[in-house]
Amino acid sequence: MELRAFADGVTQTLGVARGLVEAGCSVELAGLEDQVGLLCAKALDLPPAEGRIMLAELVTTLARVAALSLALLQARKVVAHGKPALGMPD
Repeated sequence: MELRAFADGVTQTLGVARGLVEAGCSVELAGLEDQVGLLCAKALDLPPAEGRIMLAELVTTLARVAALSLALLQARKVVAHGKPALGMPD
């Protein structure tokens, strides 16, 4: 399925971005929101049976978005306070 390959690519990109952020590197995320939006739009266009087949991949992508978001929040706290932040984001 073409959408599965696209979802895998987006998920991998999110994972790489998270790894770079956690390593203290700056990352350029321009275009990533568009890719995630396109993935969502394509998923909505699927017939219900095919959408159910894609559910696991989409959940994985959502988890990677959440993990990247958390990594970015933590990195922002490190920059603001000069030390690693512990606990949940504000």
